[in-house]
Amino acid sequence: MAIKSPFTGRVKSISEHPEPFFRFATLGPGISVELTSHNIIAPFDGTLLQVKNAGKEYILQAKNGLKVLLNLSFSSVEEHINHTNIAKLNGSKISQGERLAYFDLRELSSPMLGTLCVLNSQHLGPLYYSLSQVTAGVDTLLTVTKK
Repeated sequence: MAIKSPFTGRVKSISEHPEPFFRFATLGPGISVELTSHNIIAPFDGTLLQVKNAGKEYILQAKNGLKVLLNLSFSSVEEHINHTNIAKLNGSKISQGERLAYFDLRELSSPMLGTLCVLNSQHLGPLYYSLSQVTAGVDTLLTVTKK
């Protein structure tokens, strides 16, 4: 399954994530993107199960059962966003390419990091990524394989 990128920006290995929780794949394997765009886009058709942490975490489930976490974090602990627009709420059906949220990144002094983690990866094979730069809703961020 090809997962379209929910983010626009520069792709970074999850092993470079500043938070150990993600860096060591505690929740599952994934990939990070240093954001250059304000929009977070649905990576596939499915359901938005939960919006958490003031709109900085989204748990999504694809129609085939794949569950992912989209997490937004800052490189500086003091950073926060004042202008957020969450387009979808818990339990909403989502379509690939549909906007989930908008954040005003111009308020930030350092880049925001978007992370996609596969939550139920125990029944999957390796995950692949090949691009160093992605555009939300256009480019494939991860390819998920079966065991």
